[in-house]
Amino acid sequence: MQELNLLWLEDNFSKDFEDVVNILTKHCHGHHRHLEIHSLSYYPADFQVKLFEGVFSVAFIDLNLEKGQKGIDIIKQIRDNGAFIDILLYSNNPGQLIELTEGRNYVEGIFRHATYKGLEEKMKNVIDQVLYKEMMAIKRSDEFKHQTGL
Repeated sequence: MQELNLLWLEDNFSKDFEDVVNILTKHCHGHHRHLEIHSLSYYPADFQVKLFEGVFSVAFIDLNLEKGQKGIDIIKQIRDNGAFIDILLYSNNPGQLIELTEGRNYVEGIFRHATYKGLEEKMKNVIDQVLYKEMMAIKRSDEFKHQTGL
């Protein structure tokens, strides 16, 4: 079974998140994937090398992290350093999430979710999107090899 590596930045993992992890693990198993979660409460300064190594397929990032970090700033840092993985930015504060991600603060290529209600469903949808992209990349590669005789 192939792995799906998830970077999850959340400052307040609770029992509710353990339930979400179980839901996501079962969801990935349904796609014949083992979900490997790397959870952190903030984004360490020396962590970027892992992103460049292509370790992570997707990231779930809370808007407010430990050490005063903002998820939106971490996303900009990830993007500025050339890592274009799929990212879900979420918060239980819809007003702040909208304020920090729209208009002049807009960051391209992220999924957003405001409130914890329905968060696990959104996370499953983002995982499905990542798996679909991987499947299409493999399909196109196979078609190219077939057409070119490689």
